[in-house]
Amino acid sequence: MKKLCLVFLLFLSVPLAAQEINITEQHHPDTVGIAQPFSLQYDFAFTPDYRVVLDEQSIPAEFSLQKQAFTQLSPGTGRYELTAQAFTLGKSSFTITFNLQQKDKTFAHAQDEFVLDIKKVPVFKDNEFREIRSPFVPASWLKWLLVLLVIAGIIAVLYAWRNHIKKSRELKLAHAEDNRPCEVIAKSKIEALLQSGLWERQEYKLFYITLSDILREYLWRRFKLDVSADTTPELLRRAKTVPQLETLLFPLRDFLNSGDLVKFARLQPEESVRNKDVQILQDIVRLTTPVPVEITPSKEESL
Repeated sequence: MKKLCLVFLLFLSVPLAAQEINITEQHHPDTVGIAQPFSLQYDFAFTPDYRVVLDEQSIPAEFSLQKQAFTQLSPGTGRYELTAQAFTLGKSSFTITFNLQQKDKTFAHAQDEFVLDIKKVPVFKDNEFREIRSPFVPASWLKWLLVLLVIAGIIAVLYAWRNHIKKSRELKLAHAEDNRPCEVIAKSKIEALLQSGLWERQEYKLFYITLSDILREYLWRRFKLDVSADTTPELLRRAKTVPQLETLLFPLRDFLNSGDLVKFARLQPEESVRNKDVQILQDIVRLTTPVPVEITPSKEESL
């Protein structure tokens, strides 16, 4: 029984003793310049069928590893060639560890530690040194590119200004063509929209765009509010400045929000919603139309 146990222990100890790694030769400098690359070389003897892996976490923080390469020299030997940089002045201890692994498991390691003297890199100083390069002149194509960009910017500004003037003139002409009272114009346009067939053809977006334009034109004709390009929040802010619209802000907001849902969210409204929005616009026109003052004749005039 004792012999059997001894044989079993010997069998277990053989593979454990076989898992070894040793640094057989190493080359490293004693002095390096700060932030200057320096080379390291390590030769290993290790158990075959295992691999040598550099433990990058073992390198001190004041050093930066730039390159690493491992070369298999034979089944049980190999060489690591490294390039690193130092970023602190003075003497620093450089530590590096190599692990012997198999199937991502570490069985042994070899470590090296030495002291490096890190010095400043000499700077070239010469009072006779002069700049011999010609002054930097941008390429000719760059000049032309800048010129073209300037010209394009001027053209864009002039084009935008021309469109603004044209739009203002068209708006004034559109407002000046019809001399009827603004409430009459609004009512006739609402009636024409209802008779246009847009709703029956399910062109809901165009229907609500036209309905919104009737409101915006009415506000211009009645109160001189140019809201032709305003968003819903901008239009409501302008409406708050008009005393006649103070009591109509809530239905006005409801009308505008309903139109936004159709124009931008592509909502398909029910006919009851359409009738409600048309009624809100008609109420706004009716409630903001001045009531004519009746002049009663005096007693003397009646006689």
